[in-house]
Amino acid sequence: MEGLIGIVEKTRKLEEKAEKEYRKSLKKLKEPEYADIKNLLLRITIDTILHKNMLEAVKKSYEDALKLIEEFEGEEIADNTVLIPGVPMIAMPLDFGTLGARIPPEEILEEYFKEFPETAVIPEEKLNEIRDIIKEYLRLQEEMATLYGKLKEKVTHPILKTLMESTENNEKQHEKLLKKLAQKYGN
Repeated sequence: MEGLIGIVEKTRKLEEKAEKEYRKSLKKLKEPEYADIKNLLLRITIDTILHKNMLEAVKKSYEDALKLIEEFEGEEIADNTVLIPGVPMIAMPLDFGTLGARIPPEEILEEYFKEFPETAVIPEEKLNEIRDIIKEYLRLQEEMATLYGKLKEKVTHPILKTLMESTENNEKQHEKLLKKLAQKYGN
């Protein structure tokens, strides 16, 4: 099975090729009688640039995430692996199937936090440090979710609107995880 990064890169290259072709056509359509087709091609070219750059960001982000997992988990992750947002260190085979929009589901959160020891053997000063860190992370997550919500309201391009909406949701998922962690450590 072809890996995700490979498909993303093929798609990005195709978007790049299309952009070049659209730009060539736009240069030829300078006469006023071509205004309608020029405006349409301009819109398509703008979307193509957006798609190309988003795919580049997806590829880089995915590669960086896999490297991070490899660095801290000590195991190599295959390119045909998907990362499940919001659930720490969970990677599934690409052909696993759809998980749905409720990531992380409550069941997964409950199961994940069951793995934490009931009584933490952490010195009180370290525990306070952990609590302070969690509080700061929660503050950052809330602020990021708010800003992505504002961005979602401001952007008009449907792809960017959906991207901002999805990112806002992901920040809220992070907030949910951190709140569970704060409960675990008595915050």
